[in-house]
Amino acid sequence: MSQKLVKSTIYYSIGEIVPRIISFLLLPILTKYLTADEYGIVSYTNSVMTFVFVIATLSLNTFVLRHYYSIKDENSRKELIGSVFLFIFGFNCILILLQMVFFPLLIDFFNVNIPFKPYFQLAILNNFFDVISIIPLVLYRVRENAKGFLILSLSRTLLQFLMVYIFVVIYKEGLLGSYNARLIVNVPFMFVYFYMIYKNSIFRINFKLIKEALHFTLPILPGSLAFLFVSLSDRVILERYISLDQLGIFSVAITLATVLNIVIQALYKTFEPILFKEYFNENFQETNLKLYKVYLLAIFVGAFGASIFSKEFFIIATSGPFREGYKLVPLFIVSVVIAGINTYLNILMIANKKQKLVSLVSIISAVISVVLNLIFIPYYGCYGAIIASAASFLFSNIIFQYHTVITKKYILTQIALMLLVVLIPTIYDAVFKFELISNIAIKAVISLVFIFLSFKILNIDLSFIKSKFSTKKIKEI
Repeated sequence: MSQKLVKSTIYYSIGEIVPRIISFLLLPILTKYLTADEYGIVSYTNSVMTFVFVIATLSLNTFVLRHYYSIKDENSRKELIGSVFLFIFGFNCILILLQMVFFPLLIDFFNVNIPFKPYFQLAILNNFFDVISIIPLVLYRVRENAKGFLILSLSRTLLQFLMVYIFVVIYKEGLLGSYNARLIVNVPFMFVYFYMIYKNSIFRINFKLIKEALHFTLPILPGSLAFLFVSLSDRVILERYISLDQLGIFSVAITLATVLNIVIQALYKTFEPILFKEYFNENFQETNLKLYKVYLLAIFVGAFGASIFSKEFFIIATSGPFREGYKLVPLFIVSVVIAGINTYLNILMIANKKQKLVSLVSIISAVISVVLNLIFIPYYGCYGAIIASAASFLFSNIIFQYHTVITKKYILTQIALMLLVVLIPTIYDAVFKFELISNIAIKAVISLVFIFLSFKILNIDLSFIKSKFSTKKIKEI
């Protein structure tokens, strides 16, 4: 493993993780200066735009990443970058017009309680600029300029954080301020993207190349959309059965539960190259098991921390009706943990060339998620959405566990740790009513006991991890 590879892994991990952290840091600001209704609107429009984003990109960034290195001619590489960027831009110019025409009709047809103007209108515009950024970021990756990737990604995120703070906190523009703040940053960055592509590509569309790209990416779309259905369909369906303030509280609980994704993405970005590199080695299963145990440890420790300190976080970072959201976190975090384990198993499935099975399972999980949401949400509200999410991810997990080869899968251990993650925080907060500082101190001790117990159960070998990333080994290689 070269020193450059290690640095690149770190840069890419930071580029993926820091925006999530910043989004999490915005939570106390938004919950203090926005009402629960307004936060519900933000969550709903973001969920809808996430679906649109996948359709708008057509997974063409995957095509660029996959085919860039197979092209040896530099001019052909430049043509690939320019063609895909311009096609995405043109396609999204048409798509944004269609959204402006049909979204108001769809909102009326489905009786959505959120007006098209200004909320969906601004969300559509911001989503357009987010789509435009995808190929410039890919350009940095294929050129192996991880530092440039990090600077471009973080500069926009940090500026948006600053502008949201200015508009929402200082100028007190509320919900509209959060949308406008993003838009003000996104517009000038579009010109940066165009300049980057213009300087590093052949600035025209090769439609034969685009046809080849679409032939490669369109079969991927159903699986991508299916995963989003599992992750986000609950919020879309909930809007029809609960009030916007309840949706806002639910969304805040999700935000805290999914902070665990910071850990998951960091480990994913770090472990993925190791697993792919050593897949054909004789000692792969030994390496795989050791990485898997560390992965499980990190996920469950992170999950326990988010779960047990959820009440204290809501007391410190939120106010008013938002504070009741802590009760949902230990339950919702079950889905996040299962999805995180699925992420690791997906790597093994892809390494074993079982991409079609992964896509098929994702589609079936999406169907299960939508059906269960429609069944449970009308009767149980937010808790129905939690049940549906956990069940759909669990279905995928069972299939992936069956089709992946790990010498010891720790199934019973995972079940036991999951029960501790849910039951200990729930029982503690129901029984004990200490003051904030006392609660934090006691829960810190309980967390240390949980960490110690997890280490013992999983029998973690930290020397193995150190050997994988030690400076000495890097220099030797």
